[in-house]
Amino acid sequence: MEDTITLAETWRIRNAAAATLLLTEDQMRRAVGAAGMEELVGLIETFAPGRSVGPEWTRTFEVLIERLWSWRDDATMTALADIFRARGMPWAGVANALAPEQGEHLRTTLRHPAWARLPAFAVA
Repeated sequence: MEDTITLAETWRIRNAAAATLLLTEDQMRRAVGAAGMEELVGLIETFAPGRSVGPEWTRTFEVLIERLWSWRDDATMTALADIFRARGMPWAGVANALAPEQGEHLRTTLRHPAWARLPAFAVA
């Protein structure tokens, strides 16, 4: 009996993983869209600079910010930036990521082919 996985099996696993990711992205988009300011602040607080340092923080935080800028309006994002800017220097990186200039940059560089259901996000 052979323990190696066939190319066809690998392709089926890949397709199942892609479908799962698409469904999860859609669920997250709906949850972020329905979330109030307190919930959004709570989510962003999980990236507290004092607790989360290093490349893992940057890798996952940038992906979250990309999605927030895609899924929420300017007024919400500006309010979030103001909240974190008011917290001072430890939160400067978070506030800068939420700044309108950053949002404008993200929105103009985010690839979104006409046929795509969702923008071509970075994958954490």
